[in-house]
Amino acid sequence: MNHDQQPQDKFSRLHDALWEAIGSQNARFQEFPVEQPEFSPVEEGYSDAKVGDDFPVMKHLDEALKIAGEHGFKKIADAFAEVSGELPWSQNPRYTEANGGLNLLNGYAYASLSGPEGPIKCIAPRGGFYLMGPDVFYPDHNHAPREAYLVMTPGVEWRLDKGDWFQVEPGDVIYHSPWQMHAMRSAGNPVLAYAVWLEPGNRLDIQWSEDRESA
Repeated sequence: MNHDQQPQDKFSRLHDALWEAIGSQNARFQEFPVEQPEFSPVEEGYSDAKVGDDFPVMKHLDEALKIAGEHGFKKIADAFAEVSGELPWSQNPRYTEANGGLNLLNGYAYASLSGPEGPIKCIAPRGGFYLMGPDVFYPDHNHAPREAYLVMTPGVEWRLDKGDWFQVEPGDVIYHSPWQMHAMRSAGNPVLAYAVWLEPGNRLDIQWSEDRESA
């Protein structure tokens, strides 16, 4: 094995471990597991993300990794910790204080593993680690690609289609069908999850609910 292959193997092993966890159970409220889609190629240089390394929420990463490790995800948390500095962290450039709120902008970031910016180059499945700080509200939104979240920490609630909030536990897989409205909110500790789009899509096409209801 040459030196150039080693980093890709490290990322691929982490990717495989995540999909093993996702596929090991049925998604919440569904009677089926989420299946890993085939990889779709991406055009060279394509990106729809605002990449950076100084998002305020990143101060919570070490605590989130510790909590994930205490709730059955030590292997994945340790593997992510090893490569977290090599992954591109980003936010959606369409999110602003006007539509998402300053609470969200200061309270989340996404580390791409597979996708246009990630080390595993593809347009789908587009997956990465979603980090949310304590007491953060991610307002109701939707998008065309199907989506799955593997939640690795406690203390987060979900809302689907403007329904009631429900508690999500570590190990839960949450599935969003195309254009299904969804929102999340954290409590007193940071949240770590793996979020993946199952089909190609543009982050700039995410739609906010016209109802600007708060958490």
